[in-house]
Amino acid sequence: MFYLNLENQIHLLIIIVFSSYIYFSTFALKQPLSFTKHFGTAFFTPLILCFMSFLSLNKEYASSYLFFSEFILITALLFILLVEKSGDFSLFVFFLLYALPLGVVLLNLNFDSINRSSIFDLILSLYLGIIVIIILSCIFLKRYRRINLYLGLFLISVSLLIVQVTPGSNALTLALLLKALGYILFSYFFYRLTYLQLEKDNYSKTSQLNRINQSLQQEVTRRVEEIERSNRKLAEKNKIDDLTGAYNKKTTLDYVDSAISKKPGMEFSILLIDIDNFKQINDTYGHITGDKCLKNLVSIARNSIRNEDILGRFGGDEFIIIMHETNPVQAYLVAERFRKKVESATDPHYTISIGIASYPSDAGNAKDLVKAVDKALYISKEDGRNKVSLSGRK
Repeated sequence: MFYLNLENQIHLLIIIVFSSYIYFSTFALKQPLSFTKHFGTAFFTPLILCFMSFLSLNKEYASSYLFFSEFILITALLFILLVEKSGDFSLFVFFLLYALPLGVVLLNLNFDSINRSSIFDLILSLYLGIIVIIILSCIFLKRYRRINLYLGLFLISVSLLIVQVTPGSNALTLALLLKALGYILFSYFFYRLTYLQLEKDNYSKTSQLNRINQSLQQEVTRRVEEIERSNRKLAEKNKIDDLTGAYNKKTTLDYVDSAISKKPGMEFSILLIDIDNFKQINDTYGHITGDKCLKNLVSIARNSIRNEDILGRFGGDEFIIIMHETNPVQAYLVAERFRKKVESATDPHYTISIGIASYPSDAGNAKDLVKAVDKALYISKEDGRNKVSLSGRK
């Protein structure tokens, strides 16, 4: 590096900085597009030649390495643009692998003749013509997506031609400015190229994550709904008497409490029903027939009450019916119809006794109401069974 003049030292630093940024950024991409990958790889050649220039102990060698680094870069980029449509970059890889060693060999043969060769002036002029045509075509067709790349190629080609044709400090300074601007355009083009790809990759990943999240949310929602349904079924099952399908004792008493607490003062009646001589039925016909009588009683009860009324098994052969907004007289009429249905339609034949208590006329809370209806049932039993009795009335 110390064998180069100041302009060439700055030139060397510009190439190393920008080529390193573009080349190594290419490998930072996980799955670069084919064009992006080969565009970035093209900057490998100037990077290597610049390091050779930096390490060279010969001034002529060092300067020639700089010239060839950009000459090969321009050739490689133009080659990429030419074969891009076909998508076959195998020739580019061949060029990259063999042009560099060949260039180094040529450099070591005769630097003076190479640097001043009119062949390179002709090639650079040809490159400039091609690049100008490309730029004019982009402007005419209004395709500005790669205009920065083409302008960068143009500026670097012009800078090389200036150095070749017009040696001198002023020419070197102008060439240096053109090179710097050309590499800035290259870097900006590469930044836009990779930014768009990263944006596309991020969008793709975000969309994929959104789909996964949506799928997971749907699955979680489905599982939660299944669990809630299972919990509701389990909770409902825990409220039901397994044998008869009526509510169990705890649930029935909860409904009595709820009827009082939710609508204080709202009149309702409860019926406590007991199968007469149920033990005798079990002893005579067996427990299977006894269970059949219990199920039959529940079926007749459901056909005798409203949908909003509550039917529960209080224990053994006793059942409770909660009748909302029903006074004692209305409850008595329903109970009497129910008793007659059981008496006339059961096989084996059995009868029932019923006690009736009403809120708030017979009691002010659930506990006292249950006591009152139990006393009413006791009256029916004492009165010879197969009777309906109202609480507080004989």
